[in-house]
Amino acid sequence: MRTLSTRVALGALALGLAVTSTACASSDDAGSDGTTTITVMGIPPTTKAAARQAYLDQVAAFEQANPKIKIETTDAAFDPTAYATQLAGGNAPSMLLVALTEPAGLIARRQVADLTTAAEELTNFKQFDPRVLDNLRDSAGKLYGIPTSSYALGLVYNRKLFIQAGLDPARPPTTWDELAAAAKQITDRTGVPGFAEMTVRNGGGWRLTAGTYSRGGAMQVQQGEKFAATVDNPQAVAHLTQLQRMRWQDKSMGTNQLLGYDDVNSGFAAGKFGMIISDPGYYASYLNQYKGDPANFGAGAYPQAGGNATLIGGQAAMVNPKASAAQRAAALKWVDFYYLRPQYEPTAAAERARSNKESGIPVGVPTVALFNTEVQQRIAEAVKPYVTVDQANFAPFLTGTASLQYKPEPPVEAQKLYAALDTTVQAVLTRQDADPAAELAAAQKTATTIVEQAQR
Repeated sequence: MRTLSTRVALGALALGLAVTSTACASSDDAGSDGTTTITVMGIPPTTKAAARQAYLDQVAAFEQANPKIKIETTDAAFDPTAYATQLAGGNAPSMLLVALTEPAGLIARRQVADLTTAAEELTNFKQFDPRVLDNLRDSAGKLYGIPTSSYALGLVYNRKLFIQAGLDPARPPTTWDELAAAAKQITDRTGVPGFAEMTVRNGGGWRLTAGTYSRGGAMQVQQGEKFAATVDNPQAVAHLTQLQRMRWQDKSMGTNQLLGYDDVNSGFAAGKFGMIISDPGYYASYLNQYKGDPANFGAGAYPQAGGNATLIGGQAAMVNPKASAAQRAAALKWVDFYYLRPQYEPTAAAERARSNKESGIPVGVPTVALFNTEVQQRIAEAVKPYVTVDQANFAPFLTGTASLQYKPEPPVEAQKLYAALDTTVQAVLTRQDADPAAELAAAQKTATTIVEQAQR
């Protein structure tokens, strides 16, 4: 789920859009004149003229550098149902840009191509952080996608409230027990709710999933080529139980528990909550949309309770198995040029940082980097002249997230699953006598129906 963004490296810049290429040309490697045509998704709509033109400028630059490749643009987005139909009819795109909820299912259903060998031709393939590739591999280790952007959930906290409560803003909580203690201390000493959680519009299920990961659990598990819902698990029960104690015993979460994305984020920016779960990419909205004070913004790693993991999101490029060899190669060249280059090439990174700074986009907000520490250091040095944020305020996120595993959102109907779990989280936070185990047992029935129906 996401209206947000993030990953571990400095100067991470929102990169781009979706890639696809037509597979209608069957298995021919190129046209009669030796030109390979691919269709790329993601061009901005006509209502965003400047962004659209900037995208087309990149297409022109790519074609000039690769005269035997022609790119056709489309604003179509990936739709799992439409893709399955197109694939069966032989007219599906050859390259897809998909959310990280999709790869596991596409790989299990054999609806995407094995890119293990082709990916090795990417300029900096050997410098990828292995963790960002793990969720794009099958059980045998074969690679089926290339990450293009990614984010990780962490802890966002109000540095001013930390100081007022006698907490060290340079040392935010790293475990859920520490978070609970800090939330109570903030509430007791400042009168401001120490922690706020989303519970509506799929936010409750999304956050519960992340909390379950941090305790070593999972909301879905793969069984053969399909997935099964496992929302009724001990780790989810433990997470809900801790939230229940914070709400009713510690009284550190306030009284309004029907909060959505905008409620939590705008409230945090206004100083109404001490801590929330988010990712550093929220900082741009915090600053520009919600008018938060930059000095008060702190970011730490996602709190843990035995799972050593955080939920990640983002996008990855994947290829239709019917795409020709030439189309596969051309599509990967485009991915490398447009999506990856600004993340490993200092000159391209500096230019993107300069452009973002001129546009008022924060520069220097950490994201989960696609490439290793050596590449990150080169990029950090290149964008340093354009950095607009106090990086010390984000340091706990960088250092803490570096040691965590990255776990993607559930692969089957994640949003429907989250919606079903919203009521579970709401029950625990609005009814003092709610039983977390009983609520999850009831949710398991709904989740099982959702997941099974989606895979028939």
